[in-house]
Amino acid sequence: MIYVMGGAVYVPGNVGGKDPEIKNTAAEWNMYIDPYSAGVVFASGAPVTLIPLDATNQVPVTPDFYGRLKEDRITPEAHFFFDILTQRLDSINTGQYFFWDQLAAAVVIDESLAIIEEISIKVVESEGDESGRTTPDDYNGSRIRVCVSVESTRFQNLILTGLNGR
Repeated sequence: MIYVMGGAVYVPGNVGGKDPEIKNTAAEWNMYIDPYSAGVVFASGAPVTLIPLDATNQVPVTPDFYGRLKEDRITPEAHFFFDILTQRLDSINTGQYFFWDQLAAAVVIDESLAIIEEISIKVVESEGDESGRTTPDDYNGSRIRVCVSVESTRFQNLILTGLNGR
């Protein structure tokens, strides 16, 4: 199974805000960087599970989570992660920082954290304002597994448990 943290299937992308010159609001950054390669992977026939912004948007790093970690850091890993989050506190407080890669890793370990649906997805490879967009397409898309929802509380508890070696 190939697990991919990327894409934005039913939600807006996150590219346009990174650079005012980029007008693309449909693509997620990882797909935008190399849409051709993403399309090749999806069409390869290998089993693929996509963890898109649709799922990661459901697990923001919240001030509440930050506070829980501040009070519950018993391992060097937990202290390290807390230090990283401290550097991102402005983004956390404004709701702009998410557990992107952590969610993808958690789904690899325990898929029951997410609702996963099979969807035919096409990656827009052409240059333009939708380059890198991951869109449902029953005619030209590749059938892959897509995380559409996640149990955010259970996921956050898993992160705290893992960071603290419990």
